[in-house]
Amino acid sequence: MNRRSKPLDGLKVVDFSAVFAGPICTRLLSDCGADVIKIEPPMGGDVIRGPFGRSRLFAHFNAGKRCVAIDLVHQEGQKLAHELIAEADVVVENYRPGIMAKFDLDYASLKDEFPALVYCSISGFGQAGPQVHRAAYAPIAHAASGFDYVHQLDQIDSEAPPPVWGIMVADMLTGSYAHGAILTALLGRERHGRGDYIDVTMLESMMMLIPSHIQFAQMENPPPAAGFRPILCKDGFVMVCIVSDKNLKCLAKTIGKSELADDERFQLGNRSRNQDAFFKEIEEFTTQYTVVEAERILNDGGVPCSRYNAPSDLFSHPQLTERRSFTEFEDDTSKFLVQNAPYLLRNVDISTTPTNPELGEHTTEIFGQSRDSNLLRSWRDQGIVGFPD
Repeated sequence: MNRRSKPLDGLKVVDFSAVFAGPICTRLLSDCGADVIKIEPPMGGDVIRGPFGRSRLFAHFNAGKRCVAIDLVHQEGQKLAHELIAEADVVVENYRPGIMAKFDLDYASLKDEFPALVYCSISGFGQAGPQVHRAAYAPIAHAASGFDYVHQLDQIDSEAPPPVWGIMVADMLTGSYAHGAILTALLGRERHGRGDYIDVTMLESMMMLIPSHIQFAQMENPPPAAGFRPILCKDGFVMVCIVSDKNLKCLAKTIGKSELADDERFQLGNRSRNQDAFFKEIEEFTTQYTVVEAERILNDGGVPCSRYNAPSDLFSHPQLTERRSFTEFEDDTSKFLVQNAPYLLRNVDISTTPTNPELGEHTTEIFGQSRDSNLLRSWRDQGIVGFPD
């Protein structure tokens, strides 16, 4: 592969999605070379643009894309979107089921005209079924999937209310699955000559995080779940994971308690029933050290361990620095960092493109080649399209 080329160079994607799940999917496609055209409503655009039009959060999810503003409620706007789809390989949307059909832009309306099209719909509960029209945001998917319930059971205080996550796990996970499904469908098209329709849900994406508990729920006498909890140090906590016999032997040697390796209470299968005693043995050692010291000593001894990093710690993290995990951007106030895709390719740089497009920034570039500028301005006055002066 030429080092200057990217794997998805030449691939055209029309992105009708907003907020998190769809945009992270299409940004990953853009990072790998796809030409992603993001369609937004002229009035305000994607909500994560924020009050000033180009937030740093928007940059994270939409770097490298071209942005056009089209009001799909207008018939002329629908024609413009259809025009873009006619040249596209992939369409991504995360409207509530049924909305795209109102615009004649759903897969059923397009598949006969564009049989090679790969069309991906992202939703909370899917495109059919009794709950198809339920509104879904990440916290709803966390609760509905069993994820929050399982996490609650694994807490030290299992009687506490279910946790509330400040991060949108379902959005990021669903976007990642959508990304993989699109690449799978494109490979299928390459081999068989047909496009496909992808229906990916936040509900099922979150269920993929709890496979053990889904299997345990089908057993009369399920084994106890493996328990993990923060381990106390002098000035905070670390996470220690003892999963294998080798981990246990390394731990016993490192903390100077070789007898733990043969203690029946702490063998695989028994450890969960004796985890309070097990964690007490570890903390008798770790409370002598700071989190930095404990992390170093345990890892040097072959024990899986990490301190709890704050987001601000990540910018100087030596492993992330080595992997070039961030790309530098700049806005009107200062420079800032955006995370690259969480994988590297040996033969090509797929770092994200440091652009944060304005609402409708590329409307005239994309539609102006075949239309008079006065017509575009007229459409803007009517609210059909949007672009900056």
